[in-house]
Amino acid sequence: MNALSALNAVSKTANGVTPELNSKLKAGAAETIVTRVKDDPAQRVLRLIDKAPGDLEDVHDELYARALVLNNGEQRVAIVTVDIGSLDGPAVLSAIEEATGIPKTNIAVNWSHTHGAPGVDGRAPAPGSGEWLADALSQLVQRAIDNLQEATLRVGREPAQIGYNRRLMGDDGYIRMEVNPEGAIVPWTDVLGIYGINGTRIAVMFSHAAHPVIVHWASEAITADFPGYAVGHLRNLLDKHSDPQGVLMFAQGCCANINGYPLRGGYDAADSAGLSLAFAAKNALTKAVTVSTKSLRAYALKVSLPYWHPPIESCKTMLEHDPNSRHRERLLRIIDGGSQEFLSYPMSGFAIGDELCMVFLPSETFAEYQLFADEISPFKYTVVFGYTNRSVGYVATKNDYDLDERGGYEASINHRWPLEPSIEAQIREGITQLFCKLK
Repeated sequence: MNALSALNAVSKTANGVTPELNSKLKAGAAETIVTRVKDDPAQRVLRLIDKAPGDLEDVHDELYARALVLNNGEQRVAIVTVDIGSLDGPAVLSAIEEATGIPKTNIAVNWSHTHGAPGVDGRAPAPGSGEWLADALSQLVQRAIDNLQEATLRVGREPAQIGYNRRLMGDDGYIRMEVNPEGAIVPWTDVLGIYGINGTRIAVMFSHAAHPVIVHWASEAITADFPGYAVGHLRNLLDKHSDPQGVLMFAQGCCANINGYPLRGGYDAADSAGLSLAFAAKNALTKAVTVSTKSLRAYALKVSLPYWHPPIESCKTMLEHDPNSRHRERLLRIIDGGSQEFLSYPMSGFAIGDELCMVFLPSETFAEYQLFADEISPFKYTVVFGYTNRSVGYVATKNDYDLDERGGYEASINHRWPLEPSIEAQIREGITQLFCKLK
C-alpha cells in the first residue's frame, strides 16, 4: 500500500491520540530577548559568545525567543522559536517539561539557524549559556501559559521565495554549492494567525525555508539575519492597520539545501529579503481563513537512521590522502570496529481540528521532505518545520547519497559521514505514520 492509500484507509480515530473534545481552545504567547540588553548590561541575559564582559559592539541586532501555547483543557502543546544557530534540543525539552508539566512529545522548539549566532560556523557559546538558555525558554513558555485566553485560529499561504537551491552539478559530475535555479525549494510562506475572542492579536507565526546566510561572513556581529528583519517589517505592516499587539514568530522550514539570496550580501540585502517575506506573510494573513479548533492532538515518533558504512579499504585510502583528517580517522575507527551507528531522528506533529496539521522534523533536512509531506497530507492545511528539537547533521535524499563522493558538502563522505540512501524511505514512512495517527 502506498502513502496516499494508507492515508485514505486510516480511520478518524487512532490509538494514543486524544479524541475530539468540545472544550474551547485557549492560546497564549510571549517573547524575550536572548542577547544582552545594550542599555542594561547588568541584566541577566545570555552572553552568546565567549567575550570579555561589557563587549556589546558585537551585537548588530537582538536575538529573540518566542513561545506559543495552545490548550483545549485536555491537551497542551507548545511551539518555541529561537533566533540561534543551533541548540541542545533534548536539554531544552527536558527543562520546559520540568518547569511547565507539558510533556516533551507536545513541545516543538524550532530555531532559525541564523549563521549570525552561536551554534554554527565555529561560533562557540559562552560557558554556561546553554543552561541559561534552557532556563530562559522554560520561563518563556510559562509566561505564555500565564497569558492563555480563548482563541480563534486563521491559516493562510502565499507564494514567497527569498532563496535558491544551493546544490548545482558541475561539468565534472560533482555537486558544488552554487545557485541552482532548477533545484528544489519551498516557494511559499505559511502563516498562522491567533486571535482572542475580542479580536486582539495574540500571535502570528509565519514560516519559510531558507538558510539565514545573507549576512553570513559579511559581518562577524551577532544578527538574526533576514528572519529578524522579516519580523520587524511584518510588525510595521500590521501596525498600520491595527493596534501593535501580539507576538510575531518566524519558524524555519526544511532549508538544508536552500540558501537565502544573495549569500554574504550584507545587512541591506537581508533587510530587503525580510521585507519581501513580510509582504508575503501579510498577504497570507489578509486572506487567511478560520479553522475549526474543536480538537487538539499530538503525536511523536522516533526514527533511527543508519549511517553509511563504506568499505574499509576506501576509508584507509581516504585517510592516506588526508592523514590529518580527524573525521576520516574517526570513520575508519568505527568501520574497523564493525559497529552500526545511527542518527536519532525524532519526528512529531500537532493537529488542530480536522483541517490543520503541523509537522516537525529535526536536524538539517532537505526541502524535498517538506514538499513530500505537503503533497501527501490528508489535512486541508499543512505546515512543515525543520530544525526542530534536535540538530545533528544533514539529512539528504537517496539521489544525493547515491552520488557517493560526488555528493557535495551535505551528502559526500569527503565532508561528513553520510547516511544510508535507504533513509529517504524511512522518513517518508514516518511522515505517513504521523498523518495516519493525527487524522
